Amino acid sequence: MQTRLKKIALTTCLLLLAPLSFATTWTAGSNHQGKVTVPIEGGPVITWQCNGKSCSLTGPWGTELSMDSCQNLVTRVGKISYYKNSAGKAWNANSDELAECNQVAR
Repeated sequence: MQTRLKKIALTTCLLLLAPLSFATTWTAGSNHQGKVTVPIEGGPVITWQCNGKSCSLTGPWGTELSMDSCQNLVTRVGKISYYKNSAGKAWNANSDELAECNQVAR
């Protein structure tokens, strides 16, 4: 009986923690402050939280960096100094991708 309870407890913990393992956090270097709402390609409208040093958001939208999402943010906050995520992907100051993203800044 005790073994069965342990298995149930372990299964419950894994089920509760599973959604956290599929979330990715994206961060962009920006001096913007406040919330920024932008659409993402083929998905919902998302809200970035910006604190004057960076903007970030967390969600279940995969692990890649999207040019569309980057450019949607840049059109609202201006040029960014980096774009990265918790999955280890990054566009830094001298990357061609970040330069392309920043081309849409006003």
